[in-house]
Amino acid sequence: MKKKWINISLQFILIVFVSISINAQSHKFALSFTGGYVQDGFGGMATLDYKTNEFDFLQFNLQGSFSQLEFGDIDIPVSTYALNVGYFFDVIRNNSRTFALSLGAGGTAGYEIVNNGDETLENNQVLDISTGKAVFGAYAGLDADIFLIPTIAINLKANQVYHVNSDVGELTPYFGLGIKLIVR
Repeated sequence: MKKKWINISLQFILIVFVSISINAQSHKFALSFTGGYVQDGFGGMATLDYKTNEFDFLQFNLQGSFSQLEFGDIDIPVSTYALNVGYFFDVIRNNSRTFALSLGAGGTAGYEIVNNGDETLENNQVLDISTGKAVFGAYAGLDADIFLIPTIAINLKANQVYHVNSDVGELTPYFGLGIKLIVR
């Protein structure tokens, strides 16, 4: 009787594990949180992925970046907050679905703050650029997942953002590493 109970328990655990794995592989929503490098600084990103089919997804993310702009011997702080919306498609995915690599592109809109909104530098020079303005443009990105279990993955992001109207630099890279959680 005890052996039969163990056998039934093991079968139940296997059925639950397989159903969770199947559900995770055909998920609709995923959340990821990454932190990493932006040019001359650091940044962070919170992302929501919405699967449109088994291999492609819409990606919505909020990005904050904090960097320095060199002006002579003065480092000027620059903060950018943006919403990025794009479409990604799988390029590589192994059969066991423990790894996925996706490429995508989309639009970006946000706000750029230079020198904490102050026009006067520490040496009393006045900036000839806007200290706060809305920025917009496009981005292209790479999104890689290494699944630890069917519902949790290590997430790697590499984005190149192009802000058409930025005063401090139109092209800004982002390289981030974090965690992705399969929600549903």
